[in-house]
Amino acid sequence: MRMTSVALLVFCFIAILSPVSGGVLSDSKALFIDLINQDPNPAIVGDVVEIHLGIENIGGESVNDLIVEIEPEYPLTLVQGESAIRKISTINAYQNDDNMKLISYKLKIDDNAAAGSYDLTIRYYEQGKPFSREDSVTIDVRGRIMAEIIQIDKTSLVPGKQTSMIFTINNVGKVPLKYLTFSWINDNKIILPVGSDNTKYIDYIDIGDSVELEYQVLADPNANPGLYELKLYLTYVDSITGEECQISTIAGTNVGGGTDFDITFSESSYSGTSFTVANIGSNPAYSVSVIVPKQSGWQVSGSNSMIIGNLNKGDYTIASFNLIPIQQTSVLPDQKPESNGIKIQIAYTDTVGERKIMEKVVDISPNSINLDTTTDATDKRGIPQDDGISNSTFYIVGFVVLILAIVFYRKYQHKKLVDPQFTIRDFFQKAKLP
Repeated sequence: MRMTSVALLVFCFIAILSPVSGGVLSDSKALFIDLINQDPNPAIVGDVVEIHLGIENIGGESVNDLIVEIEPEYPLTLVQGESAIRKISTINAYQNDDNMKLISYKLKIDDNAAAGSYDLTIRYYEQGKPFSREDSVTIDVRGRIMAEIIQIDKTSLVPGKQTSMIFTINNVGKVPLKYLTFSWINDNKIILPVGSDNTKYIDYIDIGDSVELEYQVLADPNANPGLYELKLYLTYVDSITGEECQISTIAGTNVGGGTDFDITFSESSYSGTSFTVANIGSNPAYSVSVIVPKQSGWQVSGSNSMIIGNLNKGDYTIASFNLIPIQQTSVLPDQKPESNGIKIQIAYTDTVGERKIMEKVVDISPNSINLDTTTDATDKRGIPQDDGISNSTFYIVGFVVLILAIVFYRKYQHKKLVDPQFTIRDFFQKAKLP
């Protein structure tokens, strides 16, 4: 602890406060003001420090109505509600050492102050007397030591896929950081480092600088999708006290997310053109829809989308559409003809609830489409085909059959009136006679 003594010149007090002869201390007032203590010591930039001043009278006369006033300057300010003036009614003769008078002040250190030693001016005088004295005490200030793990660049990991994960450590304090050790751990052991252990060492981070620490990590291929906790630890050495300090915190990273699909042409039949859709990724997909978007060369008769529901990893299903290939107009010499592939989109919700759309190109030839047996009965231009018997023909045949039935029934009724024994069988027997 650094002590600064402020002494009232003995001969001044003898001359001004109480005339004495021969300069004998027993007949004089002799005051000393010391900085006894400060808490914390050293003070911290941005924090409040409480200083304790000790007032001693080594003279033989008492001092009455003493006024002590401090005059703080940047980066020191009085905390709100704190008075700069202290009034002391009496300092007795020879009141010193363990009997000294103690006063205290609370001062705020500016957030942007640099580390160092700052003087605090003290004025003191007897109330009603025209003369005053001033001196200063020194307050030691050190910068705030702060390190932050401010960023993890990967918040989502795909199970079974090795991924680079970067932790960024920033020195947001007012003093350099030395001899840092960083480590992390996942208690579930779902997320583990690959190719190294979980600990890295840093020699030095200057004020305002940052350091990136890169790990190769792997999430368990069999991990259930969800949020997993990482425990982060950072230790460093206090550059002033030499003590080891530790910061511990937690962060979360999601295991899961998106997935991948494979889609292939299956067959074309009377029920439509079918595609096989397989989830070949590491995560399940929810609310899956297969869509044939508008595109040149192809047309869909009916709905262009099909909902197939959830699709777990490794599962597959079938999606069918009534596809119609459209004949392409002749291309210009400087243009390349489009391929026979068809674009198909897969919309799904991933394990973190985000809706995604993935587009695939499926290799398929227009000649593979069975147009003669599609349920829409359309030709290659999309015009309905003639099936040989029109609807009007069916109506005419039905009408004729109905007329013949009515004529037959009336003849039968007439014969029945003439001959009650007449039956329908008699019609056919008479029809067989030559």
